[in-house]
Amino acid sequence: MYATILSVLILIHHDIPTVHSLSITESSRAQIARSRLSEAFRTPSKKLSLHPELILPEPSDPTALLLRSTEVTKLSQTMRTKAKANALFVEGTIDALMPMGKEQESARGSFPSPLPLIYIHLDDDENILNTNLERLRNVEGLEGILIPFFGGKAIDSISSYMEVSKNHPNLTKKCGTIWDAGFQPIPEVTLSPGMTWTEEDVIRLVDAVKYTCGGIDPVSIVFTNAHSDQVADEVNKDDNSGPSTPDITIPTSILKRLTFIGSVRTTAGDGRMNAATSQLSSYNFHGAFLRADCVPGYRLNPDLNVVGGFWGAAISDMKSLKSKNFNFRSKVKLEKDVPMAWYNYQKDIMDSGALGGPVGGGGELNPDAGDYKGF
Repeated sequence: MYATILSVLILIHHDIPTVHSLSITESSRAQIARSRLSEAFRTPSKKLSLHPELILPEPSDPTALLLRSTEVTKLSQTMRTKAKANALFVEGTIDALMPMGKEQESARGSFPSPLPLIYIHLDDDENILNTNLERLRNVEGLEGILIPFFGGKAIDSISSYMEVSKNHPNLTKKCGTIWDAGFQPIPEVTLSPGMTWTEEDVIRLVDAVKYTCGGIDPVSIVFTNAHSDQVADEVNKDDNSGPSTPDITIPTSILKRLTFIGSVRTTAGDGRMNAATSQLSSYNFHGAFLRADCVPGYRLNPDLNVVGGFWGAAISDMKSLKSKNFNFRSKVKLEKDVPMAWYNYQKDIMDSGALGGPVGGGGELNPDAGDYKGF
């Protein structure tokens, strides 16, 4: 009997990356965060939950800095009441995040209810994380911290994961620190595109992530396809390119253990975003992490009004049960501050019942002028 147990332990040691400690426990606040995030990531209808990535810019102009709080508050309200997202992944300074947390928490007990916030932590410095966690405790509505595992380095197999993990021994401690602070660590694992993952490989990968986290299943794992800015630019130029989603199928045997979120990086138009989310559904994902790359021109024009108008229209369209076989003319030029005109135009079309009309009914579209056919 003892020999059998010993052989199992040896097998686990070889299959799972070594961690420093498996004694991590969740604080009571972290357990509440787990409950709220699980509810947001799993929809009652079993449909894909949608979570946009919001990048809050740091204004250099003093006047813009003063107006930022108002813009962030408006964006937060739009995400909850118009886009009806399920949770928000937010990148930016903690000062910029504060108004969003306050606005979401103000809706506690009301409908629509507050959206959980997940802070995107990109710095590997442990001291910076500890300093940030002290301030993040004061952000209302913040439930999780997204951690790009291994600095975003892509893996192509379970062996690759184990090898790379040896160079990042502090991940377990980092996850424990986040749990102690009352938040949920959410690992983001980047996968090399074009690789084949068997059901057994996926289960071993999920177990490896669990042990890297310290022996506790995270509330969710985000899988992202590896890409470079150069590759992304080439994809954007080709309207016929496929959606940039992780090519990995989640086994049904582990769907109840935790939730799985897949990244979507594809520009709007010609139904590409809808195709990407449909692909994730077929791969058994619980939700879609809609990256900022989906917003046309977001790198050149990080106007929060434009961002809010885009997500308000895009997420509403992806959640709509109406036919997607239609064209609409947005007449939005992103360099101009007229996003709500775009949103109102689409809303008028949706309310009129014109969806589902014959293809080409909207006439010739001019993408250079801001016209888009579906999402």
